[in-house]
Parts: sequence; structure tokens; C-alpha cells
Amino acid sequence: MSSAPTIRTVTLNPAVDEAIAAESLLLGGINRCALDAVDPGGKGVNASRVIHRLGRSTLALGFVAGVTGDFLRTALDAEGVPHAFESVDGLTRINVMLYERASSRRTRLYLPGATVPLARIDALKTALASAPAGSIVLLGGSLPPGLPETLYGDLVAWLHAHDVRTIVDTSGPPLAHALAARPLLIKPSLEEAEELLGRRLPDTASVVAAAREPQERGAAFVVISRGEDGAIGLDAEGAWEARPPAVTACSTVGSGDSMVAALAIALNEGLPFAEGLRLGSAAGAATAITRGTQLCDPHEIERLLGAVVVRKLEPLFGGAPHERPSEKR
Repeated sequence: MSSAPTIRTVTLNPAVDEAIAAESLLLGGINRCALDAVDPGGKGVNASRVIHRLGRSTLALGFVAGVTGDFLRTALDAEGVPHAFESVDGLTRINVMLYERASSRRTRLYLPGATVPLARIDALKTALASAPAGSIVLLGGSLPPGLPETLYGDLVAWLHAHDVRTIVDTSGPPLAHALAARPLLIKPSLEEAEELLGRRLPDTASVVAAAREPQERGAAFVVISRGEDGAIGLDAEGAWEARPPAVTACSTVGSGDSMVAALAIALNEGLPFAEGLRLGSAAGAATAITRGTQLCDPHEIERLLGAVVVRKLEPLFGGAPHERPSEKR
């Protein structure tokens, strides 16, 4: 294990991910399917699983409910991933990833999740209060029913006041509110960035320009992932492009979570941003070649790492430097 601080992840709306396959989907009829995999899921949960697989210290936090929540805890125990989830009423959601063999079409069915009363966030803050100054907390995924869109922003501000750095991996209004609190890094997908900015991003130049906007609004690092087209990342020095090697993708479920886990490791250990992009691209590609809801194999990450191409696109551009929690006076 690395001597760097433990990376804590927060998944307010975790899931049990089921990957099923059918020859084709008959709407309104009976469909006989095969179960490919059942895995613990949710962006922060997946990030902790990858961080653990890469030999780093992590702690998964959040809320689980009912028998599906019990399954999630048991599955993480089986992998050796440390966790300290709070229990709430109801059931942790089940998300279904359906693959149709005849058409190679993939469909995702996401449920809303268990309700988390706002008052229970105090218990989460108590668990996060032990995070040392300068450490990283990764906030990931959708919000469960009943919580305000401003919550991620509130948590980022609260953690910032405790000198803890934050990564936010979410979308829509919760991401917009989080930006105002100045997280260290955000990692939207291309589709999530288009939603955030309200416009199409058809090429690399438009993605670079788009990434500047959330950086100007408060994020020190911005990474926009584009699947097989690679990722665009911005730091204080300018814009970078990372292109993974060509692979035959079996499922992209968890690829973005794997990338953000690797970026968290790089920032936590003070590695160059370009190396974080390289490791993140390899982790994302390694997850893409796994079936269903399964995540990357560390040996595959190592195999792919040297084939990732990272290049500088643009030099330093204008804008005030981002004040990190450890730099406050």
C-alpha cells in the first residue's frame, strides 16, 4: 500500500448492478435472459474498488438500505474494500444493464434508489471529519430521492473549510452547484459536459474550449472523457489530450469511474497531471474490455499503460490560479 493518505469516496446513491444478456428484447412479451454478473455499483463505490485494486488505501462511505444494501456490503467485504456505510430505510437500488446479442445493443435501466433524509447527512459529515488536511474525498454519482441539488456543493464547501480536497463526478444541476464551491477536479463525460454547458461539443477544439468554462468557474482540474476518442484534461499549465490504445470494448460500464479513481490516485500522490491522465486512460480501457458490470484487472492496466498517448495541446492560458485548501492563508 502507498503511504499517501486514504482516499475516501462518497456514494449517496449506490446500486447493485446486474448485467443480463438476451438474444433480443421483446417489448410486451416474455424475455428469457442470462445473468452475466452482479456487482456492487455506484460511481464512488466503483472508484474505491479500483483504488483498492491498484494497491492504494481507500474507504467507501455513503448510505445503503435493505437486503440489496447487505449484498453490497458483503460484496465489498469479499473484495477486501474497506467501507463504512450508514443504513437507511428501503432498498438500495438495482440497476440493470441489458445486452442484446442479435443487435449488439446495450440498454441501461436505472432506478431512483432509497430515500436519504437530509438530517442523515450529519452522520456522513461525522465520518468525513476524520479525513486529514490535504487528503482527497471523491463525491460520485446521482443524488437519491429527497436530497437537494445543492448538496454536493454544500459538501465541497464543508470539506474545503476542513482543508480537504474534493473530486466531483456527477452530472446536471448537482454538478453545476458543486462547481460554485470550487472542487479540485471534475470529470464529466462528453454527454455530461454538453448537458452542463447547454451545447454540442463536436470536436477536440470545442471540448478544450468547453473545459475552460468549469475551470474558470472554480475547478482546478477538468477532465472530459470521450470514450474511445480519449480524454481532454486541463490543469494550470494548459490543455492535454490522452488517447487510449484501441481495444475491443465489451462494456463501458464503470470505465469513467475507473478513470476518475486513477486521477484521484495521481492527485493524492502528487504525480504530474499528465501521468494521471495516462493511468486513468489505461484504467478506463481495461474496464471497457471486461464483460457486463465488471471492473478492470490491474494487470491489464499495466499492459495498456505504455500504449496510452498523452500530448500537450495548448500552453498556459489566462485566469487566476485556483486556491487549494492547503494553500489558504
